[in-house]
Amino acid sequence: MPFLSRDWRGPGEDWVKCQDGWEIRRMAGNDREVDALVEGVVKRRRTKTEGDVLENKENIIIRLERHRSLPTLQPFCPIIIKSTKEVPGFNSLADVLKRLDFRSAVHDIRRFQYVSAILKLLLTPEKLYQLPGASQKLIFRILEEMAGTVFAEHMNEHVLLKLLSDLHATLDDRAVWGSHLGSETLMRGHKNARSRIACISALEKRKSELEQRKKQDQEEDTTSMEELPEECVREILCRLSDHKDVDNAGRATPTMKFIVKEKRIWRELVQAHFTKNETQFVINKRPELKENKSWRNLYLALRRHFGLRQQFTELLMLCKPCRVLFWESCGHPCLSSSEQCPPAIPITPSTFLTFFSV
Repeated sequence: MPFLSRDWRGPGEDWVKCQDGWEIRRMAGNDREVDALVEGVVKRRRTKTEGDVLENKENIIIRLERHRSLPTLQPFCPIIIKSTKEVPGFNSLADVLKRLDFRSAVHDIRRFQYVSAILKLLLTPEKLYQLPGASQKLIFRILEEMAGTVFAEHMNEHVLLKLLSDLHATLDDRAVWGSHLGSETLMRGHKNARSRIACISALEKRKSELEQRKKQDQEEDTTSMEELPEECVREILCRLSDHKDVDNAGRATPTMKFIVKEKRIWRELVQAHFTKNETQFVINKRPELKENKSWRNLYLALRRHFGLRQQFTELLMLCKPCRVLFWESCGHPCLSSSEQCPPAIPITPSTFLTFFSV
């Protein structure tokens, strides 16, 4: 009778079933005896917080995406740039999103725009239905985290609403004989996730409205935008990167309306989004823009001809010697010396998706 046991050639890692699918469970050297007591499916638990006792043996499963209160791990992920005879294989989108901690990245204002740009590319009908189930479920969990963050911090609500509208349009338009093509369990999970996101949005929005009313009742002597000095208002407007925000701000107060007509606001927008060669090309094509000296008209002409450049506060970087993706502010444990290591390559959201078969 054959003897069934663990493969001695295995790397010593166990796969356990969690809410997001299957994850690797890593155990310390002293905790090997605990493995014999764990039977069946092990549910995923939160990792240890800073106040937990180190002797607690319950949290033996390490989440690949950690909570925002745990900045100790460096989120980086080895990636296969090119499949060869020596290095065959492919990259799993769900695994990379977990290792790079995208769920916690939405809480960081520097990475929010980058994550939302990737979700915008993935929520198209051509991309979403080609993703495996684990990647789809992880995208919904990222959207849930984003919904709680957006309404709690009162920022980027228009970005979340645009993503949700794309998601609803994608899921509602792909009906086959009155139902969706694919797993019924997966689609049922998507429906529940949409309901949770809607509840989170409604509750957080209601909570924020009540907090704003309390603040207005308690703080009667606060300084309004109209009472700020003109120099402060000008510096605020210079931080805006979208011409629509500048035009809308000009309709708010008379002071802003006067500042928006200045050349400095539009000159900095031109310099931020376009190069000197692009600007000179449009001026040579339309000499009247140089004669009128209207930076606003020049910006609009450049925008129509070249489009706007995507701007991100923080990008994913690629270290070619290590073949590792990492966040620019976190870094990674590089294998080569700092003197011989070439500079890391910035990875845009569209370039990031080229590493996967989506």
